[in-house]
Amino acid sequence: MSSAPARRVSALLSTFIVLLLGSALLASPAHAEAPFRLPTQVVDPAGALNTEQSDRVWQTVDDVDGSHDIQYWVVYVKDFGGLAPEDWVANTVSQSDFGAHDVVLAIATDTRDYSLQAPIEVKGLTDDELRGIIADELGPAVAQGRFADAAVSVGERLEDVGGEPEASRPWWIVAVAVIVVIAAAAALALWLRRRRRDAAEQPDAFTADQLGQRPLGELDPWSREVLTDTDRAIRTSADEASHARNELGETAEPFTAAVADARAAIAASHMLRQRLDDRQVTDPDEQRRLLVEIITTCSNADAMLDGRGFAFDRLRDLGAAADRRLDSLSAGIDASAVRIPDIEARLAELSSIPEQVAGNVELADDLLVFARECIDQGRDAASAGQRGSVIGAVRSAEGALDQATRLLDAADNADDTPRSTELPDVVDLVRAVSTYIQTRRGVVGSVAFTRLSEARRLADTAADLADTDPDASAGTAARAADLAAQAMDAAVADVTDWSSGQSGTPSDLSPVLAGVLVDSVLNGSMHDGGYSHDGRSPASFGGSTSAGRIGVGERV
Repeated sequence: MSSAPARRVSALLSTFIVLLLGSALLASPAHAEAPFRLPTQVVDPAGALNTEQSDRVWQTVDDVDGSHDIQYWVVYVKDFGGLAPEDWVANTVSQSDFGAHDVVLAIATDTRDYSLQAPIEVKGLTDDELRGIIADELGPAVAQGRFADAAVSVGERLEDVGGEPEASRPWWIVAVAVIVVIAAAAALALWLRRRRRDAAEQPDAFTADQLGQRPLGELDPWSREVLTDTDRAIRTSADEASHARNELGETAEPFTAAVADARAAIAASHMLRQRLDDRQVTDPDEQRRLLVEIITTCSNADAMLDGRGFAFDRLRDLGAAADRRLDSLSAGIDASAVRIPDIEARLAELSSIPEQVAGNVELADDLLVFARECIDQGRDAASAGQRGSVIGAVRSAEGALDQATRLLDAADNADDTPRSTELPDVVDLVRAVSTYIQTRRGVVGSVAFTRLSEARRLADTAADLADTDPDASAGTAARAADLAAQAMDAAVADVTDWSSGQSGTPSDLSPVLAGVLVDSVLNGSMHDGGYSHDGRSPASFGGSTSAGRIGVGERV
């Protein structure tokens, strides 16, 4: 919302929520140089502006908001606390829930560093335009200590090049904003998610002791939510880290190691969750302790991945050599598509299609159609110089091709041989269920993730015991098989429940089901412009908070 009435509505809503939930949601950190949630569009804890200069900057912000569908944010701090400028802004953007039309300028007055970022391209604001603004207006002004002039000059350029004219926006947007005020109590539904995210990013915002004071009825669903979000983020991060390792070798090792650490953390958390689900812990205090441990462990792992997201973006640089990447993806899509008739014929020869691969070919075909659409969009974006959209197209096509390949591989290897609780069959069952859940990870919930994690752990344990204690191995394998079956049942139920509430074409729904696209609203930002698919963005390396980012900011 960028019109003056909408801003007043937004301010009223913010006030209402603060009164409702307390100041913790919007509290600023103690040190100005740390990334923080921007409460207003001009923030100056560094004291860089006098009253007249502040008025000038505010007027520029209002002019940009009034002229275009862009919301312009300006923040002055003394320094960026040791972070690279673009990383400081990226963290601030994440904490501030900015969306597709928010442009952020941050200036560190003591060090004369700065960063200008548009998280997703807005109409008319290309990467080349951003470079020009930085080179012509921003850089010289900051170097000379003209901090107010820097913000004003950038704003004037934004008025010239960016966004859709405000006058063209429907009148009902403001009306909807008014309705939002009436519905402000719905913000309570976001409280747990926001507190979990804030606790991960600012450890002193919500300590383990404070978590331990929350009622069990609040901690239990929270732990499931955190498990689900973190598990999905780790799976996506693992896919991207694998691509980075194949492309860049040892250079990608820090990110591969980060994924391994996150996997260890989530596995430990799933083990605790399984103990609770099996009612092995009956003491309320012990239950609370385990729930707090799950929440904090997952939040830390999630935040760790979030903190590496933008460095990973710089490493892979998906916007570079766009034509080569798009050509390679197109060839991969074609190679996968030609496999489908033979796989369909093979499945038709089976007496029954295993549940773990039912629907695989159809879902894979939908994903390949989607990937081709992304390739076409990426080529158009490359021709137009829209870097963010190129990155989004490459990432979307890559994720869809990854999942389609998994689906086709599983279908190609399927057989209708009855399963037993013998260790080799159990290992095969766990692998098959894992692929089913991996390829539907966008809608599968914590129960399926937890049962699968424990089934995998027990299958590994059974393999370790096979030579030294065959009886214990057999019992452990049987338990692993049981948990794998429970995971499959839960996952199928999740997919069925989700599918029954959806409407749209397979090319719209399949990427969401497969976790290729994430719902940006649920991840704290509204991607209603730039590169998105009906408000959804491609999942990316990182934690759940930054899962749908597409950055086009410059390091300066």
